[in-house]
Amino acid sequence: MTKTLRYVQDNVHDFAWIADKRFIVRKGEVTLPKSGRTVTTWAMYTPKNAPEWRGGVDYVGQALLSYSKWVGEYPYSACTAVDGTIAAGGGMEYPMITIIGEDDDPMALDEVIAHEVGHNWFYGMLGSNERDHPWMDEGVNSFCELRYMNERYPGKMSTEAAGIPKAAFGDRIIGHHDFSELAYRLNARKNMDQAPGLHSSCFTPQNYGTDVYMKTSLALDQLFAYLGEERFDACMHAYFDRWHHKHPYPEDMKAVFEEVSGKDLDWCFDALINDDRKVDIKALRFKNGTLRLKLDGPDRFPVPVTAYRGTDSLGTVWDSAEGGISYLTAGLEQADRVRIDAGERTLDIDRRNNEVRSSGLLRRGARPKLRFLTGAERAEERTTFWTPAVGYNAHDGFMAGIAVHNYHFPSQRFEYALLPLYGTGSARPVGGARVEYHFDRLRSGPFRNVLLRGAFQSFSAYNQNDIIGEYEKWAPQVRFDLRRDLSLSTGHSVALRGILINERVLGEFEGQRISNSEAYNYEELRYDIERRAGLNPFTLNLTALNGDAFTRMSVEGDWSQIYDTHKHRISLRLFAGSFLRTDDAKMEARMGWRYHLGASDLLYDHLFINRQGIGEITDQQMSKDQGGFKTPNSFGTSDTWMAAMNLELDAPFRLPLVFFASAGAAPVTTVSGSGRSTRTEFQYEGGIGLRVIRDAVEVWVPLFASPDINDQLELRDFDFMERIRIVFALERMDPTRALRNLAP
Repeated sequence: MTKTLRYVQDNVHDFAWIADKRFIVRKGEVTLPKSGRTVTTWAMYTPKNAPEWRGGVDYVGQALLSYSKWVGEYPYSACTAVDGTIAAGGGMEYPMITIIGEDDDPMALDEVIAHEVGHNWFYGMLGSNERDHPWMDEGVNSFCELRYMNERYPGKMSTEAAGIPKAAFGDRIIGHHDFSELAYRLNARKNMDQAPGLHSSCFTPQNYGTDVYMKTSLALDQLFAYLGEERFDACMHAYFDRWHHKHPYPEDMKAVFEEVSGKDLDWCFDALINDDRKVDIKALRFKNGTLRLKLDGPDRFPVPVTAYRGTDSLGTVWDSAEGGISYLTAGLEQADRVRIDAGERTLDIDRRNNEVRSSGLLRRGARPKLRFLTGAERAEERTTFWTPAVGYNAHDGFMAGIAVHNYHFPSQRFEYALLPLYGTGSARPVGGARVEYHFDRLRSGPFRNVLLRGAFQSFSAYNQNDIIGEYEKWAPQVRFDLRRDLSLSTGHSVALRGILINERVLGEFEGQRISNSEAYNYEELRYDIERRAGLNPFTLNLTALNGDAFTRMSVEGDWSQIYDTHKHRISLRLFAGSFLRTDDAKMEARMGWRYHLGASDLLYDHLFINRQGIGEITDQQMSKDQGGFKTPNSFGTSDTWMAAMNLELDAPFRLPLVFFASAGAAPVTTVSGSGRSTRTEFQYEGGIGLRVIRDAVEVWVPLFASPDINDQLELRDFDFMERIRIVFALERMDPTRALRNLAP
């Protein structure tokens, strides 16, 4: 016997059918306030997720009531939310029904259900083309979701922020609006954001979330604050009434909002949604009731100005600022302090320059503030963070001091870090410092960003028998990031770095005081190509290094193929280097090429626990530079050329096991009674490794090598354990660089 069920629904352009015999089914209903119609609500979920889904029916009903009130009345007889496992993200919408991914927090589940139910209006009834104009669906819906969460959970921590370690935000409560703003600024502060009005295929994965969803919601939230709730709702209702089931375009939405509000809204629909320009409003001076401000970005922009007398607010007035310098006076006659956007509702890229006082010291901008560790940016202060700092290396011993920096979330244009330490083993001050300025709001020309950086570090490189070898390194740098189509995901940059290294040897030997110093100057020009996204990430760099003793060039390429969903990969690295010029009187062994550099590097770019001179291969920490061999050896030493290849293959299971093999070629010169001859010599190696953090924390176990390398290891009496090498690249784990290093 066959049972046939037939479902019919008018005015829908899609459908879904979901079934699971495990479902717990809950039924409810809501009465729409305008028509009095009753809509049946359903929640269907598995027993495993029952604790979180107990309020599911209520969440569906609250979303229906809110969207019906703000946009237009829900026309269908039922609405359903289903608990399910999906690969598309938090939820997937269909007319009258949505499937929701797993969520272990009831408030987060309420938010996802509201968002997915909300798609009934924009993806569904209005029928916006979410491929051509994704902001008209995801973005407008995200604004309604933001409004929903602000009304349902005022003062609560954002559900998305709740999953981030609290140290990232300090003691600041990050609400739903705050989180969207911080997420938008993540790439906007680096000039790596994209206009929400682009086609969906143009966005990077991160920008699709932060710009289409979040920036659009923030732009509409500013429009909501500017127009006021009553006028904004009138615009949205008119838009829905006029265009439901008619597939509107962006210009149709803008036209309705301008008609109903009676306002020119170019600043919202053109400057914020169809452009990636950054809005920066700066309060410059306040005197005799007149505010002088500067607007960078659009030609005209509405700004809320709040007047204060002492600690009392005299009220807020929305005014219009013109591009460049403007003067505002409305409502400011009795004020002694003025703040632009005190309620934090505009898309100002940096609010720390929004306040100005009529008298006193430090009249402009946010006041300086010292806080512990790190945190999120605050509009009312320019924060410097501090934390105790400790370290260790074999030459300076235990080191203690303090770290002082201004790195926070999101990044800012001027950033610095100071790390003064005292080495108990070397009995001297050590540490480092870095200062950076980012020109990150360039809108034309060949460059997207320009970085100016100055860095300094000083540590000991040798400490034995009452003799200490120490160094100081100064490194000014300028880097140009070339402008590119972000959807192509491949970035190009050119960097010029100067390196000044002062080395000193101090101590006493056989009763004689030793004090020697040597200075080395280098200039480095580097061109980098990088693609982090996709199944085939790669890097390619061309480097030219010039010093008094030599000029050399190298090319290094690293290509990977990701072969499974766990991001296991096979990686191939190629390196080739050649000297263009050498001065034999000034050349030193450490200036040449090598297969295995061990715990040494010419430019002091790496941080080693036990730094060694070139050729000293007893320490087990290594860097993966030049030849990149994991087996300790002194072959490949060359002041002409060298080439090497390194292969790494991740094992296809959860244990982080890696197989490796390397091969290299370099010239070897032999001098004999019959004369001088040069031949090309080849070496190879292979083994296994454990990878904790790729290229940062790894353990390598050589298992085989070419006869020459094996003979050398036996001659030096290296046993199996002494051949193991460890990559512990502290410079790659610098937390102050984490935000800047995120792919857009």
